[in-house]
Amino acid sequence: MTVTTQMNATAALSASPASGRAPLEVTFTGAGPGMAEGVVVLDFGDGKTDDTISSIRGFTRTHVYRAAGSYTAVLRSGAYGGQRPAVLSEIGRVTIVVD
Repeated sequence: MTVTTQMNATAALSASPASGRAPLEVTFTGAGPGMAEGVVVLDFGDGKTDDTISSIRGFTRTHVYRAAGSYTAVLRSGAYGGQRPAVLSEIGRVTIVVD
């Protein structure tokens, strides 16, 4: 099963599979908001994050969930903050259920 959420017209997050037995390898695909000076972070919901995602291109990332539970993966984005940290807004979310 693939789950896709779209928070606005330019950014979406998909996960496949969205459920299964541990260890569960999930492939996330999505796109940043398209701003050239942006920051994008994918929080997998289990304490791990990926901040290497381009804000202007699509991406594919694989993550392994090792323990049973329900996890909410959240894609966040914002303008680069320069000397200050970027303020990130949620642009997509997917729930992963691991048995």
